[in-house]
Amino acid sequence: MDGSLESLINLYQFPTGRRLFAHKLVRARAEQDGFDKLVKHCTEAIAHDVATQALERRWAGESTSNDGNPEAQRCDVLVDRTLGAIRDHAVAQAAGAPENDPVHATVADFLEKVFPAGVHAITSLPYVEELEAVDAIVHSLENELAPVVQELSLQRHATRLAALAKDYRKALEAPPPSLLDWGRIRAARAEGQGLLLETVAIILGKRHGRSADATAARLQWLGPILQQNEAIGLSFKSRRTTTDVNPDTGEEVPVAPGTA
Repeated sequence: MDGSLESLINLYQFPTGRRLFAHKLVRARAEQDGFDKLVKHCTEAIAHDVATQALERRWAGESTSNDGNPEAQRCDVLVDRTLGAIRDHAVAQAAGAPENDPVHATVADFLEKVFPAGVHAITSLPYVEELEAVDAIVHSLENELAPVVQELSLQRHATRLAALAKDYRKALEAPPPSLLDWGRIRAARAEGQGLLLETVAIILGKRHGRSADATAARLQWLGPILQQNEAIGLSFKSRRTTTDVNPDTGEEVPVAPGTA
């Protein structure tokens, strides 16, 4: 036996803007009639859906961005800088040294092993391929090239690169932020719809009579919700994409991503 509001009250799934617009009108009418319980509930529902709209806008902005993983981009920039710093610091060790100083050969051999095709050949790679190259460099710096790292005073740079490589991997393996937010959006929309059903239940509990006058009084509060529900139904019947509305004016606007 299902006694849920969803099974008892037959409403379409409202886009967030339609819920907001309807609740604002219902609250205004409840305030006029002094129905404080309904006013309080509508206020809570409005606050919830204002937050839901903020999540929707954030998700829409992230999902249309050219950069789908800002944390990986941040790590990529830092890795590129660190690789360049390792090269520059090594070269600086030989700058000004006498021609017969063995440091020239040490630096040349080091750069050949770490950057055989130059730093740019690594920094221009896609994220995943660059991480693989950086992991190989870190392994070399910590093992066979460890004495050279010590000789050229590159310990700080080597430690920094190893830490960045770990952060880089975490960023690439983590779910994209937009997918995390999408789960929150779905939950927020479901809660918003649930609050809408509670609004209907509160109204029915207060004005439940069957007479013409009771029905008219009930529609005074239910009207804004039923009007939005009817508009959604007409969209489905005419095979049009469901639209949302401006929560302040009621003017139709494109639905938020993922609602239709």
